[in-house]
Amino acid sequence: MGSYEERKVRVPAKPKQREEQLGWEIGNWKCDYRVGMPGLSEEEKEAVAELTEKFRDESRHAEIEGKEDVRREMGRLLAGYCAENGIEMEKAQADYLLRVAVAHVYGFSALDELLSDPELEEIAVTGVGVPVFVYRRGRGWLKTNCAFGSGEALVDVMNKMARGIGRRITLQSPRLNAVLPDGSRLHASIPPISNYELTIRKFRRNPIHVADLIAYRTFSAEALAFLWLAMQADASLMIAGNTASGKTSTLNALFQFVPLSERVLVTEETPEINVPHEHQVKLLASAELGVPMKELVADSLRMRPDRVIVGEARTAEEVGALLETITSGQARGSYATFHAQSGREVLVRMRSLGALPIDLQSLDLIVVQRRMMRYDLKERKGQEVRRCTEINEVVPPANMGDEAKLPGLRMLFKYNASSDSVVPAANSWNGSALARRACESLGISIKEFGTELARRAEFLSGLEASLPFGEVTREIQRFSFADYEEAASKPVGAPLGVPFFNSVFE
Repeated sequence: MGSYEERKVRVPAKPKQREEQLGWEIGNWKCDYRVGMPGLSEEEKEAVAELTEKFRDESRHAEIEGKEDVRREMGRLLAGYCAENGIEMEKAQADYLLRVAVAHVYGFSALDELLSDPELEEIAVTGVGVPVFVYRRGRGWLKTNCAFGSGEALVDVMNKMARGIGRRITLQSPRLNAVLPDGSRLHASIPPISNYELTIRKFRRNPIHVADLIAYRTFSAEALAFLWLAMQADASLMIAGNTASGKTSTLNALFQFVPLSERVLVTEETPEINVPHEHQVKLLASAELGVPMKELVADSLRMRPDRVIVGEARTAEEVGALLETITSGQARGSYATFHAQSGREVLVRMRSLGALPIDLQSLDLIVVQRRMMRYDLKERKGQEVRRCTEINEVVPPANMGDEAKLPGLRMLFKYNASSDSVVPAANSWNGSALARRACESLGISIKEFGTELARRAEFLSGLEASLPFGEVTREIQRFSFADYEEAASKPVGAPLGVPFFNSVFE
């Protein structure tokens, strides 16, 4: 690709009289992240614009069904363009122009390159004529060398992204929230709400598993071993934290501890949950269709789930739906994520959203995971990390007769900043009702609980983070269940275009 700096063949320049221009560019300004394609010369931009115009004219009379059809037709038009203008173009340049033309017409322009990078977590367009920013795992926010030069071009990309769900962003409807075909989440807005902004939270193609959580130091092996035992004892839990702290990724990973033979029911407003179970049902609440979360929870009472996930609890209705699933006793465990910075804040905020204190006692565990900055004084560098800061057991209030009082919390694990690790908050499990419940489930004494916890922690520590999600799931299932049989490897689909792992053991 570097050979483009010394092109010998120049595309002839033409007057810029047509309205159709790219509206986006790959620049040469100073940046932290370079998109993997060289920038176009003005003549090349004009050539791509002409190809685009011809394609749109001719495609009205031809059946274009997918990217390969677009590429084939664009290749034909490019060959005709070269013949018409007497150009002998090198293959590398022709391939590149074809790639840009297809991205412009069929894809998401320069965002195609960003969406294909597995190390990126977020893509942010903050306006017209402003460099696009990306959030790269381990490095934070980086300025790129690509930008949108017109609002029209950016709106065109927004609407392409939303086409799959039949939505459009317009002056009458200037906000857009959608899920891309690969599961990435899109938020966008245009004037008068903003000066054109777009944010994409990317769906991770290789899901985070429990060995990753240990390798990233998000959890200690001992803390995960405890959560393993808690889920085996049918505990209901909530994972709380700030924005982009990895709550959903952790919840997905924890379901590696749940037997693959169980039936999992997922109710959400925005499809995010992807657990490694073939026998799962996904229900999506929709305000536009008049299907609230409360009704989906009522439906779930007739579906005999083993586990229920209520996705992200943000509103009074969603909090009520979560507590309804727990208090109704319809499943062996219920789970959700929530925005809060501490276990206590979870209880206070849920109470402000209408939850009754007596119903809050039905929660067993509150796990807090935060996105935070760790600063190295010697290196004078900061790094954003994700850490579990608390694992709390929900306990009855001190005055058992006071139903208006919020439940208490017993901290079981806490984050130690000095060692950068998650450590036990107490020296004994004697005071934990949940530990006793796990003992009853396993048929062991509270003294043996510590031994079993250590055995599982040692096993988890031995898992390699380089293993794929399915292999880690297989090892955990084999460790837990003597009669474990490998799940069927046939692909399992997911509704609404949300990707599901084609096979647990991929």
